[in-house]
Amino acid sequence: MKGLLRYWREGNNLLNAAAVTAAVMFLLAGPCWRLYVHVMDLGPGGWGGAAGADTPIARSVREMEELDRFALLVRGTAEEYPKLDYFFVGGDTYWVFPLDSGERVAGRCVQTLENIQREKKDGVYQVLYPVGAWREWKLTGEERAGVERDVPQLITTRYFVDMEGRHRENITETRFKGGFWTLCLLAGLGSMFVTHRKQENRRKKEADITLPQNDLERWIVGSYAIWGQFFAQLGRSGDGRRDVEARRGPIRIGGQPMDDRGQKFTRETLKDSWDISSQKELFETVDYMSAGPGFESCETQAARAWQLCRSMQLLGMCFAAGWCSREEMVSRSCQVGRKMQESFRSWEELCEGFLEGFYTWRLGAFGFRDAQAALQERREIYQELRARPDSPYRLNWYYPLDPAAQRRKEAQFGALEK
Repeated sequence: MKGLLRYWREGNNLLNAAAVTAAVMFLLAGPCWRLYVHVMDLGPGGWGGAAGADTPIARSVREMEELDRFALLVRGTAEEYPKLDYFFVGGDTYWVFPLDSGERVAGRCVQTLENIQREKKDGVYQVLYPVGAWREWKLTGEERAGVERDVPQLITTRYFVDMEGRHRENITETRFKGGFWTLCLLAGLGSMFVTHRKQENRRKKEADITLPQNDLERWIVGSYAIWGQFFAQLGRSGDGRRDVEARRGPIRIGGQPMDDRGQKFTRETLKDSWDISSQKELFETVDYMSAGPGFESCETQAARAWQLCRSMQLLGMCFAAGWCSREEMVSRSCQVGRKMQESFRSWEELCEGFLEGFYTWRLGAFGFRDAQAALQERREIYQELRARPDSPYRLNWYYPLDPAAQRRKEAQFGALEK
């Protein structure tokens, strides 16, 4: 239940669609049925419905001809309700109704507990039939002759009392609501399918935002890819388990997709691991580690690699968290990257320095056994990265880290394509 409430608060569109479907199904079925009854004239007083207090009683053919709608009242005896004769035409059942005038007419009705009113009045059992109308009886010559032969007591075979109205071809309330719920369910499933597709497309589009778009960005991401592919394993499952296969997946800026979950997890990591809650704090930390006392105090290549790689990592996380534009991330990363190129001579030297710096930090923070295991995992990630066809380590270490030159290059390439 807590999970459902959390999804609701976070605006989970699939859950919202399901909730709306359920609300429509159960809250609107009754009103829709009543509207259907009104439009189709199926309710009490309507054609084929139960006669009301204001429904006139027709006592002769003449009165039926004069009235648009009417009801028939048939009396029985003091001992029992009236028993009507009946006959069939083309599979349909017709009843012979006696009128107070002594005339007898054919009639057809849908007999239900709702529209047939039975009572004993003044000591006589009587039945009030549904609201009817005097209608032309469309029979073939053969059918008409058969009726005249078999039911000679009828006053006419040209007209009959139609007490079905639209009830015959329409459905009961139970069937209507069942059909309405089925329609709502199908519509809801369709809506959920469309919503799911839109969500997946949006997630994919958002996730793809953190994919490097050119060699300059691939170089930048390569500077912290060992950490990035480790970070990619985290935060994607609700139970805290690692997605080990994710480290062999796309190499992303900041290590995470830029979807809701990736942004949230990146911000939580910045707060929990770095005590960083804003862009300003992050940029100050990067400046301190890459150009300030945090870098100037480094005495070994491992310490320099540790500071510079983490500075690049933070800039990638800043973009993945949604705190800065792509352009600003690239510009600031290039500044740190140029210092990397000044301090190191190859990808291998940078990565080995980073791993040594990581081990030194881990050893002091968690002890020998933990540091050894963590270092082994990151070395495996490093070897996997080196073997990949899209490895950033295949790029020239001295790739020009110039955003303006990269934009000019892309503009020239675009012009050639046109």
